[in-house]
Amino acid sequence: MTIKLRVAVIGPRDLVEAVLEFGSYFAELAMFPAPYQHERETLEVVDRIRDQADILLFTGPIPYRIALAAAPDKPMVHVYYSGTALYKVLFDLYRQDVLDMQKGLRLSMDVLQYNEVEEPLQEIGLPVDELLVKTYESGMTNEELVSYHYELWKNGRVSVTVTCVTSVYQKLKKLGVPAYRVVPTQSAIRDCLNRALLEGKSVRLSSTQIAVGIMNIDNFAKVAKEAASEYEIQRKKIILQQILVDFGEETQSLIKWSDSDEVSFITTRGIIEQVTRKFQDAPLLLEVMERLQWNASIGIGIGRTANEAEGKAKEALLKAKSGGGGNCYLIMQDGIVYGPLGSDLTLEYSARSENPELISMAKKVGLSVGTINKLVSLCRRLGTSTFTASQLAEGFGITLRSARRIMAALEKYEMASIVGEEQPAGRGRPRQIYTLNLEEAQYE
Repeated sequence: MTIKLRVAVIGPRDLVEAVLEFGSYFAELAMFPAPYQHERETLEVVDRIRDQADILLFTGPIPYRIALAAAPDKPMVHVYYSGTALYKVLFDLYRQDVLDMQKGLRLSMDVLQYNEVEEPLQEIGLPVDELLVKTYESGMTNEELVSYHYELWKNGRVSVTVTCVTSVYQKLKKLGVPAYRVVPTQSAIRDCLNRALLEGKSVRLSSTQIAVGIMNIDNFAKVAKEAASEYEIQRKKIILQQILVDFGEETQSLIKWSDSDEVSFITTRGIIEQVTRKFQDAPLLLEVMERLQWNASIGIGIGRTANEAEGKAKEALLKAKSGGGGNCYLIMQDGIVYGPLGSDLTLEYSARSENPELISMAKKVGLSVGTINKLVSLCRRLGTSTFTASQLAEGFGITLRSARRIMAALEKYEMASIVGEEQPAGRGRPRQIYTLNLEEAQYE
């Protein structure tokens, strides 16, 4: 039995009901209403229903943009108001004798782009004396839109107003302004529901990709040799086993034990994404290191098959151990790397590139393409291209010596330069401050 995609329909009650009525024809969608009285309630509604929905569907562009700015971490779609919806309003104007085909139209419009309004008018040959459009911008209030339309009408610049916002329409009507509302047509709703279906399928497809994790106790032979007794090692192994059993139960993972100092687990991308908070945290690594006082490294790979995911996991483990261990890295099927997970400076970058300039530059400096992309990601995360070797070491999860070696190579080929120094707290030599001379846009 196919599990239906849960779709929350957010908007004014009448538009929500229209979408729900049409959505009954989509057998793969389980839709439920989430209406509001006013657009300013959008985020409150989203917070209330987000855990119940796979997809958020907005009946118009305004609530969609409000939610988008808040990044609700859910796939979102909205019904478009240009095209057929606008043609319907123009037809209503003509049908109600508001629009005279022989006279020029004096019209104010909101939310849409100017060309989205101008083109339909030109296509149907409507004469226009005055067309004024106030495009929606982030942070714009409904009061601004009401004032915009009202002042134009009061001053005689327009004879009719058209709005995409329900609350603006209601207010203008109360003020006695000849106002019309753009509402979605059936074709616009159908298109939106099809997009919701595609979004949902895409999410499910990616969520069911296979995830393989490999955990390795760093320098286990040395750790075992330095232990007070064999009993201490055995006790810690029992604790490790309990940690992994609990993790396996939580993540529905298949745990694979080996005779060596490695343990692997198999689950799905969706579960890993949830457990790591969108590839930001490393709770398993943190628990192992805190409870056992052992240094460990974890590599996680995502792939279409178990073999592909395991290959990525081995690559990720090498990255996790390259700086001395104690890190967790994750590599996606397409080569995107996340890490070190659990760090304040978790980076996202590509280990690949098809940019010939970037490849040439990496070869010249003696660094990998992934390292150059990682540097760009670090600058983006720090919000500046200026940093110390210590910040680089923390961001990359490597030793300070390795970080200094990278910066020395970049400085040698004038891809980084020293712009200052800072005195660390306490004793120690001043830290050099570098600026990276890379144009980020060039390597995007």
